[in-house]
Amino acid sequence: MRKPGFKSALIATAVALAAATTFASIEFKSGGATLRLADANGAVESLVADGAERVVPAAEAFTLQLLDAKGEPTRLKSSEFVFDGQRITWRHQNGLCVRMEVAAAGGEFRFKPSVEGIPAGMLLEWFDGPQVYISPDTTLYWPYWDGCEVTDFNCRHYRPIGYVERFGGSIASLYPGFCQMQFMAAYKDGKGVYFSAVDGRHTPKGVEWERVGDKAVRLSLQTFCGDLTDGAWRPKFHYALRPYNGAWMEACEIYRDWVRALPGFDHPPARPKWMYDSPVNLIYPVRGVGSDHSPRDMKPNCYFPYVNAMSAVEKYGKALDSRIMALLMHWEGTAPWAPPYVWPPYGGEAELAKFRDALHARGDLLGVYCSGTAWTQISCIFPRYSLEQRFEDEHLGRHMMRGPKGEITAAICNHIEYGQRLGYDMCLAEDWSIRTVEEEVGKMARFGIDYSQFFDQNLGGGWLLCYAKHHSHPPIPGAWATDAMSTLQKRLVASAGSHGMALGCESAAATPYVPSLFYNDARSMIGFRFGRPVPGLAFVFHEWQCNFSGNQCGISECDPFWRWMYSFHNGDMLSLILGADDGLVEAWCRPWREKFPEQGALVPLVRRLNAIRKKDPSFLLEGRMIRPFVACESRPAKVRYCLWGGTGEVETKEVFTSFWENAKGERVGFASNWRREPSELKITYSDGRVETRTLAPLETIEIKPKGERKVK
Repeated sequence: MRKPGFKSALIATAVALAAATTFASIEFKSGGATLRLADANGAVESLVADGAERVVPAAEAFTLQLLDAKGEPTRLKSSEFVFDGQRITWRHQNGLCVRMEVAAAGGEFRFKPSVEGIPAGMLLEWFDGPQVYISPDTTLYWPYWDGCEVTDFNCRHYRPIGYVERFGGSIASLYPGFCQMQFMAAYKDGKGVYFSAVDGRHTPKGVEWERVGDKAVRLSLQTFCGDLTDGAWRPKFHYALRPYNGAWMEACEIYRDWVRALPGFDHPPARPKWMYDSPVNLIYPVRGVGSDHSPRDMKPNCYFPYVNAMSAVEKYGKALDSRIMALLMHWEGTAPWAPPYVWPPYGGEAELAKFRDALHARGDLLGVYCSGTAWTQISCIFPRYSLEQRFEDEHLGRHMMRGPKGEITAAICNHIEYGQRLGYDMCLAEDWSIRTVEEEVGKMARFGIDYSQFFDQNLGGGWLLCYAKHHSHPPIPGAWATDAMSTLQKRLVASAGSHGMALGCESAAATPYVPSLFYNDARSMIGFRFGRPVPGLAFVFHEWQCNFSGNQCGISECDPFWRWMYSFHNGDMLSLILGADDGLVEAWCRPWREKFPEQGALVPLVRRLNAIRKKDPSFLLEGRMIRPFVACESRPAKVRYCLWGGTGEVETKEVFTSFWENAKGERVGFASNWRREPSELKITYSDGRVETRTLAPLETIEIKPKGERKVK
């Protein structure tokens, strides 16, 4: 026998046992679970709990990438190192030394890597380890675009996260951002494995997965290493690998328990009073006819002057028995979706002020979409707008985010044909960028706007990766980047809040930004691209972050009642998308000329759902989503979708259910039939009693823990 050498206050017994094969394994035990690392290369080989294997053998223990002085990458994997199993250390011929402290405690296994001996003239860009492999016949919870279950691992090709490419090619799973949490979970038949970075500084990571042949899927927490000390990377956090029983909810509970101990999560945010009235958003553009790309001159439509929309506000306010937030797109006086400059509004402040005052006189609200922290050189949808000359005259390129080779580009919505602009991204560690953002937000707040989705196109409230060597920050992305965005958001929220304006982002806010951005445009349906949307973000964060069903960006086909019911059970506030002549469209990307035949049924549905929201805000505004306290069964169903031109079909149920708990410990459940015909729901209570309910088309019922119910 021999023992792996490492130090940790939480080290459990670790014994290397002889195996029947050529190599032995390095074994750890904790809470009835057994972890084995391969003696050959230190890769995760096995994790057994309750008699069930939770992983498959990994081919590598880690991968890392170095950059030379010219920004050229060198990628190395663990098999290119010499492994010392006694010390769990890997040494490379170039002098690199990778160490991994492994500790077993509380039923989980903790991995804390370090990298020393980085060759002179090179930088450690990222580290990806430990590597965890799962079987492709499991389901993966991925915290991407508000949360989804991945069931088809052939739906995409993996690439490591890096500097941006046009139209988002290499940033799709960046945390904190597109991915809002730093964990993944895989499960089958109630047996799961949870893999997380326990990182309270929220270092940027790629939260990723990769199909590896026919028999494995690799889980990746690719971590950027810009927080070096003394030429070495010694993170103060660890990665956790643990078996658990359940599916996505149980995994989200593990993450939520950790989140509750983080700064900013000891109490809920100071929400504006209007959120307790659950206003319905009425979303529409001031210019154009429901499409960013045609016509390209973006002429004003029937809702300009702004007060022309008051007829729609009054119509839907009465029909919904609700306050209305008029949430404007294409309102900027510069060009639509042309950040950073948005002010003054199109047509001037006086025209928008008339609308603001008319709304406020009725008790309604004014909101605006913006486009975040990018820099626009030219607009692709409003050709007369260009800042190219100013960019050159003021040498503004020095404040933009740069790649490892000094390159400059941008990703989000930057495409001459498919995007809205061509430009760059501002580095938010630069004083000029910070001042510019603060000035624009301040103009809106002082004017009296109630809500600004300023961080639209900053997915999850995050920003991207800057490698600029001439900026004040390190030349590799790291926790400094999250600190910079968090600091900026806190300053903006404090100044905007003093004028009564709330701020938000596109998609739910990522973990470190939740305390500042608590009302955002949820984009749950984007999960269709990879599997089945599930409300993971709402499950973890709803006590602090109540979002709204947004403009349905990218969706051109999907049952509208399924979508609105999903949003309600996600805990979201509700929205309608305004089309021509005070009518509605199904989604923002649907042209106004396409009629919405079922809008007459949608409006009463939204009224009924919003009445439930308003009845007791302690649940659907302030409450926590919980696991079901009764078992609910309904027949399987399928819903078709078209998302950014891609079509598919997702398995679902005829009846949605969700369960909630308020601060007093009171619990309630809701069940909704999203179909146009009756559906049966079988409810099994904790005492074994079984009840079958027939739900009418588009009906929602309330479920009480002891069986009491009220039809809504």
